[in-house]
Amino acid sequence: MNDRVAYIDGLRGIAILGVIFFHAYSRWMGIEPYNQNQFLVELFSNGWLGVQLFFAISGYVIYMSILRCENVLMFAKARYLRLAPAMLVAALLIYISSFLIPERPSGHSNLIDFLPSITFIDPRLLSNLTGFEIRSLDGAFWSLYVEVKFYFVAAIAYFILKDQSLKVLVTLYVLWLFLAAVKYFQFESNFLTTSLKILNYAGVKYYGWFLLGIFSYKFTYNKSLPNTILLLGIAVVAAVTTKFGDFEVTIYAGFTALLFLLPLALIQVRRLLANKLFLFFGYISYPLYLVHQNLVTGLAIKLYNVFPDLPPYLYPLPFIILVIAISFLIAKIEPIIKKGIKKVTPKTLFGYQLLKEQSAK
Repeated sequence: MNDRVAYIDGLRGIAILGVIFFHAYSRWMGIEPYNQNQFLVELFSNGWLGVQLFFAISGYVIYMSILRCENVLMFAKARYLRLAPAMLVAALLIYISSFLIPERPSGHSNLIDFLPSITFIDPRLLSNLTGFEIRSLDGAFWSLYVEVKFYFVAAIAYFILKDQSLKVLVTLYVLWLFLAAVKYFQFESNFLTTSLKILNYAGVKYYGWFLLGIFSYKFTYNKSLPNTILLLGIAVVAAVTTKFGDFEVTIYAGFTALLFLLPLALIQVRRLLANKLFLFFGYISYPLYLVHQNLVTGLAIKLYNVFPDLPPYLYPLPFIILVIAISFLIAKIEPIIKKGIKKVTPKTLFGYQLLKEQSAK
């Protein structure tokens, strides 16, 4: 494994650790019956920015994947094979556990809530199309729906519109920036509100992070001064627009962007990110992201109900270890499930080849 790929996996490890500790110690104070240690609450309060780091990683990896695919259907199948195997196992686990752990933040699940998990379609859209109330099995899945929408737009731009530089993504993001800035300065109109609603639903507000990944990939092959300035500019804009007007979030988002960019320039950082600990968490990052939130918080509350006198920082710890073990098992069986999906899906469709081995990752 070369250090470029290894450092990307290491960044995944850092991202998932931030998200886990945010959910375990900061996110659910409103439903946790114990008063969590305030130092830990503050320490992990910005761990949610791990999701933004995941978006940047996705931009890098997705552009690389697009370049390896021959058509839009091949790209779609490659992405589905990447997402579906772990999700199938995680969704089943989350559904069953929702009845065993009523304390969990999302409460009970319905069988129809599986639909977003197997299609990766936003449950709001599915609810509108079917007329049924459909929820996500886990609130953390929102970022997957954003990513899939990004995949869709990027694939249409590259394969259908022949926009090999993905200028469409930049155009959409610049449009969102303009409209969001106008709204921030309290100019209101029905056109502005509707346009922003559409763009936000499509996930364009997160495109700064995806573009940071895309242009980082390009930068690795052309480290010119204009590309350097462009990359730094995207990083600044992505950080500032993560939460308009919130200086603290902007600072932490800036550090997140810097963490993503530093390995491009410093081999020492790439080697640091390629250590075994970060690589391990990078390896299990996807299944761990899927299963951790409701299991950790729900079981921590259940433990408190049995042993209410423990130090509050202890309640999530055994269940963080548990979900790490579960995620490792899911990661191990994922290739078997992927192989099974490959066998039951066609290799060609409408005369187009759908799969070649190197594009399935």
